[in-house]
Amino acid sequence: MAETAEAQNGATETAKPQISGDGQAIADNSKAATSAESTAPAPGKDKPTPAASGGQFAPIILKKRYQINPGKPLPEFDGPSAKAFEASDQRDPSRPLYALVCTPALPPRMTIMAELKNLTIHGLISLVEYGEAQWEPLGQHVMLAVFERPLGGRLIDAFPAGSVKVSEYELSRRVIEPISQALIRLRDLNIPHRAIRVENLYFLDADHEDLVLGECVTTPCGYDQPTIYEPVERGLAMNSGRGTGNILDDLYALGVMSTILLLGRNPVEKLSDDALNAKKMELGTYQALCSEERIPMALIEPLRGLLSDKADERWDTGALEAWINGQKKTPMQRRPPQKPKEPYLFSGKKLFSIRTIAQAFSNNIHEAAKEIKNEKLAHWLKQSMMLPLVAEEISKISAAATASQGTPDGSEEVMVAKAVMRLDPEGPIRYKGFSFLPDGFAVALAAEYTIKNSYQMPAEILERDLVGYWFSCQGSYNDFMAYEKTFSTLRSFFKINEMGYGIERCMYELNPSLPCQSEFLRKEYVTHAEDIMVALDEVANTADKKSRPMDKHIAAFIATHFKYDIAPHLKALSNPQPETSLIGLLSLYALMQWRLKTPAVYGLSRWLGGLLSPAIGSYHSRSTRRSIENEIPALVRQGSLPELFDLIDNAQRRSQDGADFEDAQAEFAMAETEILKIAGDDIDQTDAAMKAGERATAVTAVVFSMVAVSTLLIINTI
Repeated sequence: MAETAEAQNGATETAKPQISGDGQAIADNSKAATSAESTAPAPGKDKPTPAASGGQFAPIILKKRYQINPGKPLPEFDGPSAKAFEASDQRDPSRPLYALVCTPALPPRMTIMAELKNLTIHGLISLVEYGEAQWEPLGQHVMLAVFERPLGGRLIDAFPAGSVKVSEYELSRRVIEPISQALIRLRDLNIPHRAIRVENLYFLDADHEDLVLGECVTTPCGYDQPTIYEPVERGLAMNSGRGTGNILDDLYALGVMSTILLLGRNPVEKLSDDALNAKKMELGTYQALCSEERIPMALIEPLRGLLSDKADERWDTGALEAWINGQKKTPMQRRPPQKPKEPYLFSGKKLFSIRTIAQAFSNNIHEAAKEIKNEKLAHWLKQSMMLPLVAEEISKISAAATASQGTPDGSEEVMVAKAVMRLDPEGPIRYKGFSFLPDGFAVALAAEYTIKNSYQMPAEILERDLVGYWFSCQGSYNDFMAYEKTFSTLRSFFKINEMGYGIERCMYELNPSLPCQSEFLRKEYVTHAEDIMVALDEVANTADKKSRPMDKHIAAFIATHFKYDIAPHLKALSNPQPETSLIGLLSLYALMQWRLKTPAVYGLSRWLGGLLSPAIGSYHSRSTRRSIENEIPALVRQGSLPELFDLIDNAQRRSQDGADFEDAQAEFAMAETEILKIAGDDIDQTDAAMKAGERATAVTAVVFSMVAVSTLLIINTI
């Protein structure tokens, strides 16, 4: 296999590409950008470390067929967040393949994997197989994806001595045409690619004739895209918050990629992301990229169409097909961006559009709050932009913040976030550096937890209902009704402070392919409800037996993925009484084992069996408790949780124990009454005796007194 790989690499190095020019400049720029992004990410765009190889590890077998070798990396096929390794088909060893190891912290596009597996799409690299397996270099389970191996390698690696500069004729025939065919097929499947960039183009054949798009399933949509390839509203969001997007976002990326290939370089490579976004917003993307370049006349209109910043004006696949087939399209008359009478001065900079003001405000919250409160912004909107309605909304936001002063809703952060949404309703929600579009909240929430181990920002956004405010800023409200319903459900989950709900439930509801993030299961890659108990059974031998095999993540994951009513079990699980909570835990797992027909779980049974003392102690009868304690070991050895639950919480035994306890209580009450009655008679007799003694004492004293008086009288007489 190693010889085959070396031969293929040699073919890549020696074969001469048919596209004119060469590509070291773009390759170097691309690699430098990737390196910079991975080692020093911008604030709010943190990225996890991709899976890496190390040491000597034995090959693994995926789905009993595909062998993946951790000791043989293929860096020429690496993605920004997925490392490539040698792979082979045991049924067909001559078949050229490679595998990508997904970064565990990021949810891959599992649904799209299922749709694209073994589906041949012209212009797109083929996904052969996928699945999770133990990856020894990381010491945990990961998601693996096996792809058809491009024999010609990466486009930018095929040119070792200069810049890739594609002529206008080759660009149309060799690049735009095959990629547009792939996009049309993906459009029919309702699958956005969202990873179209120069660095993700490959030659499928060794002769460098068949150009294809690389994979798009190992990371979330748009996550690995350099900002230049993203439309303005998505480029303003952090990587994890860019959202699913659609075919129009792919066509925009195709326009950017075509421009870079046509020029042989990135025309704005020296600009920071913020500076690039500002330039796009003030000039428009086409002007930002092409205003200082010589663009062939035949390509001006398609590039303008693909790079349109307004989605409703951007070319769709039909317009692109018509252009490829030689049909001329009437140029669209585009209105230039509205210019202010005078620029807006903020933090020493002149800003010429409300979108750039919105972004500047989101980057400097404290100063922005001052500008909103002192009405400077509202005044400028009225006088320089002739936008009295927007100015009025900004004034309302300021007044509402003042009225809510001292509460979270009156904070500067919330006030500025709402003002930014009013200024740039098409842009992302920007709150304390956490920026996302509504269709990107799912991944943003998951990445915030898996990478930063924090829920704070997403939780505050749900609590403040900032997404709801974003919806209210949109002109075409009906387009977002489905999203609003989703977020309404999320907020209802978020507000419930019980096991199976909260922010964890929101995360799993939004990310069905995200593995359970419980500390017990993080290394097991559990993505289905039926795998929960099997995984817990495997970790039972090493887990702390004093801890419960349950936490908020497991409860929320089960509530999301187990399609049966478990509300009573979750209610019991959340009970502060330990015996009730334990019975709720056992009943939930017993129900799952029964419903899912899970085989015996000996380790989990032992684990649970050792925790049941409080539940056993809930019985009143000592003999019943001793009987249960004696029966537990035998049932634990059977690995059957339903039988263990029946022993602990048998309805007949509970009923009998309750009845016996009531009888005992009645007998005790009767005995106590008799005791009290007897005790009461004793108290009366004693009292009477004391009174009688007092009377006798008094009579005796009187008698003695009379005797003494009589004696004195007699003595005196004598």
